[in-house]
Formats: sequence, C-alpha cells, structure tokens
Amino acid sequence: MPETVNVIVPVCRLSPRSQHCFFGYYDIPAADEAGRHLCHRVPFRDRLPRRGDVAELGWLSLPQGPDEEPDQQFHPIAETQAWNFQQSSMAQWLASERDTCLFNVFEDGHYGCRVCNIRTGRSRTLPLPAANVSQDGGNALCINMSRLFDFRPGYGYEEIRDPFADIAQPRGDGVRLMDVGTGENRLILSLAAIVEFLEQSGEQIGGRKVLINHITFNPSATRFLLLLRTFPEPGKRWETFLVTSDLEGKDLHRHQVWGIASHYHWRDDDGMLFYLNTGGPSTLELALVSDATGEMECVDPAYFRYDGHCSYSPDRRWILYDSYVDGSTPDYLRNLQVYSLDRREGILLGRFRAEPLTPETNDLRCDLHPRWMPGGTAVTFDSIHEGFRGIYRADLSGVVAER
Repeated sequence: MPETVNVIVPVCRLSPRSQHCFFGYYDIPAADEAGRHLCHRVPFRDRLPRRGDVAELGWLSLPQGPDEEPDQQFHPIAETQAWNFQQSSMAQWLASERDTCLFNVFEDGHYGCRVCNIRTGRSRTLPLPAANVSQDGGNALCINMSRLFDFRPGYGYEEIRDPFADIAQPRGDGVRLMDVGTGENRLILSLAAIVEFLEQSGEQIGGRKVLINHITFNPSATRFLLLLRTFPEPGKRWETFLVTSDLEGKDLHRHQVWGIASHYHWRDDDGMLFYLNTGGPSTLELALVSDATGEMECVDPAYFRYDGHCSYSPDRRWILYDSYVDGSTPDYLRNLQVYSLDRREGILLGRFRAEPLTPETNDLRCDLHPRWMPGGTAVTFDSIHEGFRGIYRADLSGVVAER
C-alpha cells in the first residue's frame, strides 16, 4: 500500500522520525508568528490514554521559506496528563500574551488550564480546563471533560468520574465562562436550560442523557455555538442539536439540523460553515448558516459529498478540507484538499495512507485535522502514513497564488 498518492504540493515532516507526535484539532492556533508549531509527543499510539499517561508538550520549527528544510527538532515546554488523541490537551498560542501558550492539565486531583510563557518559563494555572478560547485570548468556554469522556473517549479526559454521571440533564453542569487573566468563572448556561429551550422550540429530547460535545466562540467572542448531543441508546446513534447563545447564556437560537451536525468553522460573526442535515431526514451537505436568520446556503453539493474538517483561509477565499477513510475501498487513504470560493473549484492536494479501524479502535484514528498557518500560504496536518504519528507541512503558495 503506498504511503501517499496524488500529492501535487511540497510536503515535509516537521516532527522527528519514528516518534509519535501530533497537534490535535483543526480549528485552534497551532503556530505563532515566530514560526513555532505546538506539538504533543507520546510513547504509544495503539491504545487510549489511561490515568497517569503523560504527553510532552513542545514546539517544532516551521520552514521560513519554500526551500528551507525543517530541523525536525522537538523543543520541550511541559508535560500534561489531560490529553487525548483527537483534541490533545487543547494546546494553543494565546493571542493576548507574547510567547505564551495555553493547555489543559490534571494536577492534585483536578483538571485545570496552564498558561505558560515559553521564553521566561513563568506559568500560572487556571481552575478549569478550556474547551475553547476566544481569538483575543481573553475568555475561555469550559465544559465537563469527564462527561465528554464517557460519551467519546477520544475527546474527553479519563482521570475523574463525572460528578453528574447519574443525572441526565443536570442544572449544575453545562457551559462555564472563564476569564483567562484571572481564572474567575461562572456557569452561564446549564444542560437543563438548554434542553428546556430546545423542547420549547419544538425539539423532542425527553429524558435522554445529554452533553456538550463541541463549543466555539464567534470571531469577536460576542456569541458562541454548541453541539448538544444525546448519549446513544442501544442500537441507535446519538442525536445532535445546534444552539447559539450570547455570553450571558441568553438570546438563544436553535438551528434546525434534523439530528445531524458535525464539523464547522465560523466565517465571521454571523456565518457558520457546517456539515449538517439541511433538509431532513438525510440531506447531508456543507452549508453556510446565518446565526441571525437561520438561512442556509449550500456550498457546492457536487463537490462536498462527505464530512470533513473545514476551515476558512485567513483571507476567507479558500476552504481547507479533508476526508475520513473510505471503508469500502482497500486503500485506506485520507484526502487533503482546498476549495477556491472565487472559482468554485476544488483541488486535491494529496492522499495519505491511514489504517483500518474497528468501532472499538475508532477513537485512536489519526485524522489529518488540517490547519492554516499564519499568512495563508501553508497548512499543517497530522498523519500516520509513515507508520508513526507525525506533523507535516504542505506548501500551498503555488496553489493560492495561481488562483
């Protein structure tokens, strides 16, 4: 089986050979303007993390020009026990403080969030783990990572039992807003309140157990969206509900998705790019959804035929996308691609070998999770095509310049 197929742009590995290195998710700041790309390094890839397993957090150097080769050196910063293979420790650069990154930790029996200046070594610990940080670095949205682990082990943390595990729709659990500067936080929207709002809006949830799976500020951090999901019942898949809110947990909007909404990216403060069900019961498309009006505009249904991790380029002229493995074919390849909004044209950048998975090992998968780099002429992605987890950079300067 080939490692790569149809690669049309220069691709290089940033991380050391034969070491299991990865960044994590696709929609958080992986690199800073100084060319430092955050990275997690772990000693295994064939099982989920267990209590006490440590991930090293460090950074890798990005090439400064198209002809420069990366040095592939891992520069350690810290260690954490609050991590997983899909979203890692939510490590990211903090816009409000120079040379400073933020990542989740588990210490003294509690989850928290570490803010660390890699130049001075100074750090402080916030009392809650971050699920999303505003673009200006001022606030964080926090959810119950133990409840998320019970739902999807590849996304939550396993160290602490969910204190609300036996309550289907608790009033003491939900969305907390935390000040990144001080650590002050408060519950702004409970799970019970979200369910009550959805049922008043016409949804039928009943007494099913729910949780928040994904949550993200809009660019100016005036509102946020969340995906509320139901724990699956025997023989059934979970249902998803899309809700947006202001920072007081008020002015809630429900967006009809007929039980299915997946990956997304805010285009601006109103437009949400989503792979979702646009018409029920099974019309799955990539669409731009207006938070204000709920109107949906499908984005080239002939091209976007499957779910992928989507994000806009910094100039909002391109959509970065990837694919899951097509289990119906024996090649187990994942696609990396971009789409020109000006030309309404998709471009396959390359296909990268993955591995066969079972339902039991699904959360061990290595999604590409492609991420735009500052400047918008390169992307990085995680991949396992060389037989170990690595972080790779693709130079798109020729692609975006020609179009």
